[in-house]
Amino acid sequence: MTAYANLSVSEDIIRDLGYQTIDDFLRIQARRALEQKISYYQSRVDFYERKYGMSFTEFRQRIQNAADETLAPFSVIEKEDDDNDWDDALDFIRIYTADLLRIRP
Repeated sequence: MTAYANLSVSEDIIRDLGYQTIDDFLRIQARRALEQKISYYQSRVDFYERKYGMSFTEFRQRIQNAADETLAPFSVIEKEDDDNDWDDALDFIRIYTADLLRIRP
């Protein structure tokens, strides 16, 4: 382990991991965390798109029609729950993507 003068234990460990600065470590780790979150929420969006065979925008338009043959097999509560989860996933993707763009590469 390399000893650096005037560095805290955390800074020393971060340098031993190969990062030049704490800022580099935080930036890279924040990017990784955001990318993981985006990937997770994108998988939720993909799940609902496969489940209903349509985009969220189309789902929102068609959910109003109780006679819609594609959505008829699903209960009202299931559609409402999925609508909320799907909408939340899209919101988190937007938020985390915006955060990711704020972090310099």
